[in-house]
Amino acid sequence: MKEESLQYIYTKRRNFKFKLTVQTVFLCVVTIIASLILNGLTVKTGIISGSAFIVCLAGYIGLNSLQRKLVTAKRKSIIETGFPIKDNVLTSVQQELILLDIDDLLSGSWPNKNPFSAFSDIAAVKSKIEEGEALTETEIKGLNEIYSKESFKQLHR
Repeated sequence: MKEESLQYIYTKRRNFKFKLTVQTVFLCVVTIIASLILNGLTVKTGIISGSAFIVCLAGYIGLNSLQRKLVTAKRKSIIETGFPIKDNVLTSVQQELILLDIDDLLSGSWPNKNPFSAFSDIAAVKSKIEEGEALTETEIKGLNEIYSKESFKQLHR
């Protein structure tokens, strides 16, 4: 279930984007330098360099978009099949995903670094889920909104 957690997705995306950026810049620079060595400083060199830049940029955008879709595919399928929460009962999959995300939130790894600003009683919800206590209607409604298909689409555009 770790592969579906926000923390895993964030880390995987960050690492991939760094590697992809370095590889793209390296490829572009090598192509431009090779063109300069072979052709000197001419119009042909400018055309080759510009073309190399455009191809590298297009490759970067395409691979980045594809990797984002692949990394979030498992989470999307879990959200589409496992939610909403029904009859005030959490399934094991729902419970595990929610607890992983809450742990990530409480560790302060979300962008604003203020875990209690988004959900004031998140620690109480975590405690209830861990102990198997019933959640209130408000808590269930909030979790269903967080883990809805619409919320997922807005988060991963």
